[in-house]
Amino acid sequence: SKLLTTSPQAQSSSRFIWLAVLLQPLVLWQLTADVMSYFFYGAPTGQIWYVFSKLFGLYAALLLWYLAVSALLKNTDYIRVFPQWARLHHRSLGLLTLLVVILHIACFITAASLRKEALALDLLLPDFQDYYHAAITIGLSSFLVMLMAFVAALLRRHLRNIWKYLHHGMVFVVLSGLLHGHLIGTESRYEYYDIFYIGLIASIFIALLLRWRTILEMIL
Repeated sequence: SKLLTTSPQAQSSSRFIWLAVLLQPLVLWQLTADVMSYFFYGAPTGQIWYVFSKLFGLYAALLLWYLAVSALLKNTDYIRVFPQWARLHHRSLGLLTLLVVILHIACFITAASLRKEALALDLLLPDFQDYYHAAITIGLSSFLVMLMAFVAALLRRHLRNIWKYLHHGMVFVVLSGLLHGHLIGTESRYEYYDIFYIGLIASIFIALLLRWRTILEMIL
C-alpha cells in the first residue's frame, strides 16, 4: 500500500504512537483513581486492591484489542504499522494477556474479600440478579472461554484441526471482555472510559473492514 511506508521517519513516529497507546491505560487509571492519595492519606478497606484490579483490567482490554486487530490485519499491508517484535510473538502476547486477566481477577476477589471480611468466591459463580453481578458474569464467561482457547493452542499438535475452531473462541473473548470492561469499569462522572472502550471496539470493526477490503482486492 502506498499509504504505508517503512521510512525511518515513519518508524520513529510509529514508536511514539505505540508508546502513547501502551501508556494510555496507566494515564487513564491515574486520572480517575487518584491512587497516590490512597497511599498518602489512607483508603477504605480493600480499595487499593480494587484500583489495581482496575489497572490490570484496562491493560487486559488493551491487550485483547491488540491481539484482535493484529490477527485481523496479519495478512494485509496494514500489519506494517504494528511493531515487528509484536507481530512475531502472538503466543507470548496471548500468555501475557491471560496472566494480566488472572491478576485482574485475583485483585478483585482480594478487594471484595477484604471489604466483606469473608472470602468472596461467590463472585466467581454465574449471577444475573442485577446489573453489577451480570457484568461480572460476562467477564467470567470471557475468562473461561479464554482458558479454553489457550489450552487448545497449547494442545494443537494433539487436537489437529479442532484446536483452530476452539481457538476461534477468542472472538467471543474479545467482544465479551470489552463489553465487561465497559459495563463495570465506566464511572458516570468520567467520560474517559467511554472513549477508551468505544475507541477499542470501533477500531476492531475498522480492522475487520480493512481485512475484507484486502480479501476483495485479491479476488478481483
